[in-house]
Amino acid sequence: MQTTPCPSSLVTPYISTPLLLLLSFHSSAPHTLMEERISSLPTPPPQPPSQDYTDKSLSTELQLSNINPGTYIVQVPKDQIYRVPPPENARIVEQYRNSPSKGKKKTPCWCFVFIIIVLIAIATVIVSLLGGLFSVVLKPKDPKFSIQDLNVLNSTSHPKYNVTLQVHNPNSKVAISYKEGGDVSLSLRRQQIALGSYPTFYQTPQNSTAFGVTLKGSKVGFPKEVEESMTNDKNKVHVTFSLTIHVPARMKMGLLHSGIVKFDVMCQVTLDTLAKTSHILSQHCQTKRH
Repeated sequence: MQTTPCPSSLVTPYISTPLLLLLSFHSSAPHTLMEERISSLPTPPPQPPSQDYTDKSLSTELQLSNINPGTYIVQVPKDQIYRVPPPENARIVEQYRNSPSKGKKKTPCWCFVFIIIVLIAIATVIVSLLGGLFSVVLKPKDPKFSIQDLNVLNSTSHPKYNVTLQVHNPNSKVAISYKEGGDVSLSLRRQQIALGSYPTFYQTPQNSTAFGVTLKGSKVGFPKEVEESMTNDKNKVHVTFSLTIHVPARMKMGLLHSGIVKFDVMCQVTLDTLAKTSHILSQHCQTKRH
């Protein structure tokens, strides 16, 4: 048996209308019911804070409490700085940095000072050795002093004494150079009555030099013994003086020379009178070298 298909024009009108109604019903009914259910539900309560946020806050506080005290560098973005120092401050800091520090002063090199000290010490040792060698090898003799004349000058202000001395250099190869700072003093009964200066000069070997020294009295007027000897022409009054000499000198032979030595001379001289015609009755001089 054979079936004959129906034409499409006959089937479509019959099925399309109920199906469309059914689809329309099913499509609109659920939407209406859902809206009614949503409107009838109560408003949900606010939810508590998240557990993850609470855990993060607690962990941050624990980390901050474990940080040790100290110095930390905090970097802040430039756009968040609300106050910027004026450019004058930077200029002042730059000038202070470039200017030399007042506290730092140039000090001499200690090495240079140390070298100078060492050289001075070496020179001192060499001079001392040469001086000792000079005295040991050459064995120079001390000069010999003597008094040639002693006169008293009657002055209205202060008394004066003219003394003529002679010094002899007994060395055959050693010369003596008398330096500045020497003095000559005259005493009577251990009381100094006059003072003068010793001259500076150079004395060659085996040479005798005579020179005069003027001594000025330390007090106004003459001592009593001096006045009696000066005024008594008939009966001569003897007077004994002490003459003391202190003079620095240096002994030389060619390029070799000793250090500065000091000669101390003590003379005892007795005069028959201090009148116009006076004579030396006795004298004794002794020289010591230091």
